[in-house]
Amino acid sequence: MTDRTGSRVATAPVPPPSDYRLAVPEGWERIVLDSPERWTHRIDKLVKRGLRRTEATPQLEAALAERMRAQAEAAQANGGLEMYVVQQVPGQVPVSAGLVVTVLRPSPGSEPGDLADIARSLALRAAGSDDVTLVDLPAGPAVRHRYLRRPAPDDLDGNKLAAAHLDVYLSVPHSDQRLLLSFSTPTAPPLEPLVEALVTLFDSVARTLQWMA
Repeated sequence: MTDRTGSRVATAPVPPPSDYRLAVPEGWERIVLDSPERWTHRIDKLVKRGLRRTEATPQLEAALAERMRAQAEAAQANGGLEMYVVQQVPGQVPVSAGLVVTVLRPSPGSEPGDLADIARSLALRAAGSDDVTLVDLPAGPAVRHRYLRRPAPDDLDGNKLAAAHLDVYLSVPHSDQRLLLSFSTPTAPPLEPLVEALVTLFDSVARTLQWMA
């Protein structure tokens, strides 16, 4: 910009947002991925509370807590900021779902690429049932990637359930970073009839994202 004398005046760059805000349904339990000590304590409390009225053995409780800790460690190592877990029983149907919020940073010396580049890369690697689209959210344009993944036969956790995933990539304004919302839910009975409703819910949560100054 220029002043009244016609001299060039430098303008300060617009800073990126300092934070974000998400609205999640009641019952979604938040785990902040700041330190193993804090999330271990949080996970232990959630597991004990969730299994309080069940006949779960101490061994099952310990195994569930250990698995959640491993998920938290893996998420944090990949840039995860927080994760949400939900275990609810509306009526007689148990609902299980999860959300991990991750900051993606470009590798040193590399260009971050735009959202169209992310969409093209996902489409090239997509399986037949994958759905990759560019969408407009209140927080800005985004890449929406819905897909189904089945565990490998030699899965170390012994997991044999397929899971429906919805990944939403957004550009962090005025920065080279991306924010990734990774939703997932098992697709095995009796949850299978609810998958479409849960994906719709995931889309609704993504639309609540707000950038904070």
